[in-house]
Amino acid sequence: MHRQQRSPSTPWPYVGLGVLAQFIWGSYPVFAKRAVMETPKFSLLTFAWLASMLVGALLMRWREHIPWQQVWTTFRRMRILWALSGFLAVRSVTNIVAIELTRATWVQLINLLTPFAVALLGVWFFEQPIPRYTFRALLLSLTGAVLMLVQDWSDIALGMTWRDGLGLATALLSTLSLAFYFQLVRRGRIRQVSSGMIMVQQGMTMWPVFLALSLLIGEDWSAWGSVSGMGWVAIMAVIWLVQVSGNLIQITALGGANPALITSLMALRLVSALLLAWLLLGEMLVTPAQWLGALLVILTVSIYLWLQRDRAPTAAATEKAT
Repeated sequence: MHRQQRSPSTPWPYVGLGVLAQFIWGSYPVFAKRAVMETPKFSLLTFAWLASMLVGALLMRWREHIPWQQVWTTFRRMRILWALSGFLAVRSVTNIVAIELTRATWVQLINLLTPFAVALLGVWFFEQPIPRYTFRALLLSLTGAVLMLVQDWSDIALGMTWRDGLGLATALLSTLSLAFYFQLVRRGRIRQVSSGMIMVQQGMTMWPVFLALSLLIGEDWSAWGSVSGMGWVAIMAVIWLVQVSGNLIQITALGGANPALITSLMALRLVSALLLAWLLLGEMLVTPAQWLGALLVILTVSIYLWLQRDRAPTAAATEKAT
């Protein structure tokens, strides 16, 4: 049923970028938590997406040498760009709404299902082979991630209200939207859509969304006038390290490797987040089960990548654009 192919070589440079991208995105909750202590969250995301769009435009102009006329023609004709931006917008909004409706822990647990959704969507819609041992690795890393994430298991055992059910359904929609986004970025890169063009398209869609949300709830933008030095460090990390660099590296990784392979590494985000939270915020794992979970994730991902040597599908040999 699920196609698993062998191929002469593994795209290790892209896999390496995928690992780096997961660690960078894992730092987002830590830096964002510090940044929103002093700035409104939606205004911060507005600036972050504007910066990403600007960097994408510079890449198109100075590195990829794409004429502006070709850019606007591509935007008009390449529906896949609008689709991936649409799914990204749905993902961002529904993730925020889900956390408002139910427990953040439950939402994060639903988000951990993203690699499974990416793999299954690849098979069902994009004729994409699944790298060997992917589902076994995902099950083990998911187990480790759950152990890290859940400190108090009584929280999981509490009764569920209709509001919780609605929140979980919203979180599931958010997860599916993210999975489609990963797959469509891959499709776009196969069709020779540049990384800069994807970043510009994303930014054009996302910064108005967060600006509208900021204005809708009446955020106080005057807070930007009294940000401390450490606050600016966190803000710059959110914008330039995570949103710009992390986004660009992730898009590049998806352009050269199977999305199922790249997203199977997502549990590393929790390891990165917990490490930075310990170093910067003084927060750390407190139970033996959480430490066991971290060890399980690291070992699973390491062994999984080792088993992929000379077996993972290459970009050109195993996929076709649809």
